[in-house]
Amino acid sequence: MKSQPNTIPLVGLAILFMSVAIAATSVNSQTQYWQRSADPRMVVVPDRSAEDITTDLDNAIATRQLAMRRNTQAVDRLNEIERSIQDRDVSIADLDRRKDDAKDNKHPSQEASLKIEANANKKAIDLLKRLRDLRKAEVDVARVEEEYADKTILVFQMEQELQGKRSDYRWQVGGNQGDLTRNTDHQVITELEEKLLKLQKDAAESMRNVASEQKDVVSRRMKLHEAQTKLGM
Repeated sequence: MKSQPNTIPLVGLAILFMSVAIAATSVNSQTQYWQRSADPRMVVVPDRSAEDITTDLDNAIATRQLAMRRNTQAVDRLNEIERSIQDRDVSIADLDRRKDDAKDNKHPSQEASLKIEANANKKAIDLLKRLRDLRKAEVDVARVEEEYADKTILVFQMEQELQGKRSDYRWQVGGNQGDLTRNTDHQVITELEEKLLKLQKDAAESMRNVASEQKDVVSRRMKLHEAQTKLGM
């Protein structure tokens, strides 16, 4: 009787080969997302180093502190102008009263002098009111600059969170993860990217508001400077 070939070792080798292939496929599927993300042609939200993000965040915090100081200074300047206008109003009222007294007492030269002085103060008040409008615009600039700094801080904080999750995910790629875990991680990354993009859009719109308010302030300064020049100031 001819002996039958022993097929058990062959079956064992086949099973072993399939096990290795399945394991390799599993690891490969875990890395596919990050391979695509690492491709500069496919990246939507770029990878940045933690050091760069931290530096930008620190700068944004410093910018916010500066904006807060500018806001306080702008409000102080506005209040100062308001007090100057009030003082001028009191002076004009006093000059008008004295002018009327000079008229009643038949002192025409004194009446004329007081009238000239009152008119000069009224012109000064007109200029002060235009300066008050400028100071209000400067307050608006400081306010939107502070808002922009706040939004920028949120952007970099969210980018820190996203980059941290990306790093965690890469570290876990070599492990034995199931499809559910991989899908969950992918969903977390995707949602963080969406939140970051929305925050970046808000910050860009806020930056546009800053530019608009700054343009208004410069325009007011140019007109006021021209008025002062005409008055010989």
